Amino acid sequence: MRDSHRAEAERLLVRAVEEEARRSGGRTDAGALMSRARAALDTMAASAGEEYAAYTQALDSAAS
Repeated sequence: MRDSHRAEAERLLVRAVEEEARRSGGRTDAGALMSRARAALDTMAASAGEEYAAYTQALDSAAS
């Protein structure tokens, strides 16, 4: 995953985890939830490698 895309995904994960912790009133372990979210992101990125490559190629083509 491109660094810029990974950074955006990480920002969204942080926001989602913070919101979940807020809604749970502190009953949610934000650190554990963030670890699971990052692992899930890695899994999704690995399984979508072919599609992501096509997407980034299309972005590059559109930019040139």
